[in-house]
Amino acid sequence: MSLDKIIKSLDISKVKAPSGLTLAQELVKAANLLRDCIQDRINRETMGDCISTSDLADIQVDGNSLTITLKIQNSKHPSIFNESNHKYANVFWLINDGFVVQKDWYFDGFAHKERWVYRKSEHFVEQGIADFNNKTTLPIKVKLIKRPDKYYWEE
Repeated sequence: MSLDKIIKSLDISKVKAPSGLTLAQELVKAANLLRDCIQDRINRETMGDCISTSDLADIQVDGNSLTITLKIQNSKHPSIFNESNHKYANVFWLINDGFVVQKDWYFDGFAHKERWVYRKSEHFVEQGIADFNNKTTLPIKVKLIKRPDKYYWEE
């Protein structure tokens, strides 16, 4: 039997790594490690326990690329002006990336106005990715985390 025929008939789902785990199990293990690394960084900051195991979804492999989608629970919150503008905010990404309010006069009557108009970025996602890249034993490096199209929207 030729090597080509052997490779074509190989059931990759049953091939085991030196660890004894299948490729699929190794990928799930890597996804969980990524989640845990980001979670560790979040717990050090202001959004503790917002990511849980059930938030992992869609592990996709395309060539040399691995796509892991993390769903963040409790990240959607009504804007403080929701009663008048019906808008919602993605608090997870706003805190990770930081923000500056362009029309800060909206907050003139607020106590501690500075807390509402500016937020220094926490970068817990980026720091978690760096931790993952240092800890993983697989030849996987996370390069990109896709942000939502909007951090603030109307429903």
